[in-house]
Amino acid sequence: MIKNIQSKENFIDVLAITSEQDSPTSNAPQGSAVEWTLVTALEVVLNAFTFSLTSIIFKDEAEAPLAYLRNRLQMTDVQIIFLTLLINEEEMVSWKNVCEFLGCSRLQLMKYKSAMDELVDKRWVRRKKINSFGTQKEGFELEKGVIEALGNNEVFVPEKIDGFSEQDFVNKMSLHLKKHLKTPFRVDYEEESNWLLSFSKANPQLPLCQYVNEQISSDYNKVLLMLFIAKYAFSGIWDDESLDSEFFEDFFPDSYCFSVLIDEMISGTHPFFKEGLVDYACENGIANTSKYLLTSKAKQMFLSNYVVKTVKSQSGNNMLKSHTSIKEKTLYYNREDEHQINRLVSIFQQEYFLEMQNRLEQTGMRRGFACLFYGAPGTGKTETVLQIARKTGREIMMVDIASIKDKFVGESEKNLKQVFTTYRQLCEEMEVKPILFFNEADAIINKRLEDTEHSVDMMCNAMQNILLQEIEDFDGILIATTNLVTTLDPAFERRFIFKVEFHKPTPEVKAKIWVSMLPSLTEEEALTLASRYDFSGGQIENVARKRAVEYILSGVDPSFAEIESYCKNELIVQKKTVKPISGFAV
Repeated sequence: MIKNIQSKENFIDVLAITSEQDSPTSNAPQGSAVEWTLVTALEVVLNAFTFSLTSIIFKDEAEAPLAYLRNRLQMTDVQIIFLTLLINEEEMVSWKNVCEFLGCSRLQLMKYKSAMDELVDKRWVRRKKINSFGTQKEGFELEKGVIEALGNNEVFVPEKIDGFSEQDFVNKMSLHLKKHLKTPFRVDYEEESNWLLSFSKANPQLPLCQYVNEQISSDYNKVLLMLFIAKYAFSGIWDDESLDSEFFEDFFPDSYCFSVLIDEMISGTHPFFKEGLVDYACENGIANTSKYLLTSKAKQMFLSNYVVKTVKSQSGNNMLKSHTSIKEKTLYYNREDEHQINRLVSIFQQEYFLEMQNRLEQTGMRRGFACLFYGAPGTGKTETVLQIARKTGREIMMVDIASIKDKFVGESEKNLKQVFTTYRQLCEEMEVKPILFFNEADAIINKRLEDTEHSVDMMCNAMQNILLQEIEDFDGILIATTNLVTTLDPAFERRFIFKVEFHKPTPEVKAKIWVSMLPSLTEEEALTLASRYDFSGGQIENVARKRAVEYILSGVDPSFAEIESYCKNELIVQKKTVKPISGFAV
């Protein structure tokens, strides 16, 4: 017997949403027009039917509410009966439950299967499977929102799942699965898989859905491919597009079929591997057999028009560094270097920057500002970018060159294009344009290779061509840093409007840096260290940190002699004395 139903009369206890005066029963004056609601009409119908060996029979008093329900719900009489039964059940209703309630056999009920299937197609009802004592039961349950709609005397309107573009389809699917992709524990696999399969069937115009519906026979694999697509869509937020075997164990039911699925993924024998749709994730140059991601082939097949969305900066984009998080730091430059840096700080102040862009546009010139900071390591290039951002109130979109490059042909180029797509999105979202920062960009702005034969060389040249074109059309602030300006491609040199060389500090500047790092030094000691050791600012900072560590450990401030020993240890390459070979004069 269906839970909570002792008799048909008990049905009103479950549907007691409307007040007694709204009920069109014997209390209504004879001959008066009845103001039906969905709930009261369903109540009367449920109490006015019987089941015979051949059909469902309704009493005369059910004629008016049935006509009302047919018109409003656009359902048949049999579907209306099934709906009333499902409303009363908190969980799944199996075919056996329905047979017990109606007092009929499963064979007698089979002729009404198409009526229930139509309710599924209309998405008022969903199929459900549950495991009970080692056996699997099949049945139905109402879609979420049906009860609430009927209680408000409204016709339930299913969620729109058809007619989506590729971009909107992937975004909607990803948002629907977001909670599971991040934490898949206690997931209702049947509910999620049914939604995914319905969503796919409703959009046959998309390449992904065509492949899922026509080329994959197993529902398990259909769901799996869509999970990969959804996770890739969130790679712009979580910085990881892979799924792992642990996720599968949490998401999929504990059954033999899914044990086989996981084994096939780990061993690389799954059909997705054979079709070139999925590959192992590569970590530090080694394939991780427990983590998997889409290949460039799959992305090209299913996502050729899809652009990975990045979370807005206010939500904490993992590529963005807020200017408010940058600590103020005093930097010391040679006079000419300092003049150029101060000039950039002035230009990038918001009020001047907007005016300057407008004037450049009026004269037919490019609006973008691409800058190159070059010089020896440790001269303050990276820290200067951070301090410029802090002083001008601009976020920094940090670009990791190594993460852009991909082992798959064509994927690196797509990643680079995505960087600029993301930057343009951020510029539209933010009132103050951020700084696009390519740190240590040697690998991407060096001289292009000629007579390339290897795919890696071709990829590098292709990426450089993309970067050249993007800078040409750039509308914002781009800063790249490099230590190896001698290998800079001439085409890039022309595109950087500001090229700032960071020289090693003069003895006077180095003395100031020594004092700023080690306030206990006298002016004379600072000048001595500055003249004896040709250090960059970064090397001086290393010495200062060693001094701080020693003080923390011993509680004693190191002497000047000990500081000098730190300086000598900082020099990796020492001048070597050439020893004469025996028998020869030097």
